Amino acid sequence: MKTIRNLMALAGLFVAFLALGTAGAKGQVLDTPSFTGTFTLPVEAQWGKMTLPAGDYTLKFGLLSTGHALVEVKGRAEGSVHGIVEAGPYGQTSATKNAIVCIRENNALIVRALEMPQIGTAAEFAVPRGTKLTAQKGNDNSYTPLAEAPMPIQRVPVSLNQK
Repeated sequence: MKTIRNLMALAGLFVAFLALGTAGAKGQVLDTPSFTGTFTLPVEAQWGKMTLPAGDYTLKFGLLSTGHALVEVKGRAEGSVHGIVEAGPYGQTSATKNAIVCIRENNALIVRALEMPQIGTAAEFAVPRGTKLTAQKGNDNSYTPLAEAPMPIQRVPVSLNQK
């Protein structure tokens, strides 16, 4: 019984240290971002697990020492959404303008990539779990999976913040 209690206490300490380490890692991005910018969403958008209402936002992109890429997104209005999204694969970009690349799903956007040619990088983002991407097929109100249909793409321009 005492052994189980000791193991549980050790596991609790491990979780606490892990949480502190994660919070410290996220703070690194906020302190030294590689890219900062502003953008305006014309309609609601889904970015990772965050739902962003239409409006003005700031973003910061940065790499952790572990090699993970994070983006901090913050609404500019008082009490707006604020969160950090982990980027999937990231690498070089051939884009010429800073932009958030979205796919349109009905009257909302789903963020799929962030193109940052000023630093020569593009980052990709996963589609939120459970999202079923479909496109209208003709005028008969039927829908088909996007793997079989053209994807409606929308670019949201990102203005680079000058330091």
